[in-house]
Amino acid sequence: MCGKPALGGKTHPRCRTLYGLDGLYASAHYSGPVKQAIHLLKYRLVRDLTRFTVNELFTKIPPELPRFDYIVPVPLHAKRLRLRGFNQSVLIASYLSETFRVGVVDGILVRKAHTRPQAELKREDRLENIHHAFSCSDPSEIRGKTIALVDDVATTCATLRECAHVLKRAGAKSVWGIVLAHG
Repeated sequence: MCGKPALGGKTHPRCRTLYGLDGLYASAHYSGPVKQAIHLLKYRLVRDLTRFTVNELFTKIPPELPRFDYIVPVPLHAKRLRLRGFNQSVLIASYLSETFRVGVVDGILVRKAHTRPQAELKREDRLENIHHAFSCSDPSEIRGKTIALVDDVATTCATLRECAHVLKRAGAKSVWGIVLAHG
C-alpha cells in the first residue's frame, strides 16, 4: 500500500488487489499519548486502559465505514498468548463490538506460525516474517461477509494485509482494517 489518501478510507485504487485490504480506518496517529497507551497495553500489560482508549478514540462510528457482519481480531500465536496472558486485539475488538453493534468472531483467524514481533523488524523483514503465518479455521463462517479486522496499531500494514489475504481467500467479500493508531 502506498499510503496515499483515498476517499472514505478505502484502499488507494492503484494499490487495490483481489486479496488485499479494502480499506483501513485508524482513529489516531501512532504518537504521543496514543503511542504511550498502546505501549502500556501491550508491553506493561495494563489491560484496564483498553476500554478508556477505545472509547476515547472511537466516539462514534465513522460514516465512511461499511456495515460489518463480523469483527475479527488479529490473533496471537498460542506461545505469545501464554506469555502475555491476553490478546490486546481481542480486548479492543470486544469494546469495538459495543460501538459498532457487531459480534466478534474470535478463533476464525488462527496464527499458525510463531513469528518474531513485528515491532523489532524493518519494513522488508516484516513482510517476510508474517508471510503464511495465518490460516482460517472455518471458511463457511465468513464466506460472503464484510469483516472488520481489528488490531492495535498499523505501521507497515504487513500483518493486516496478510490476514486480509487469508480471509479473502477463504471467501470474505470485503475486509477493512480497523486500528487504534497508524504511523
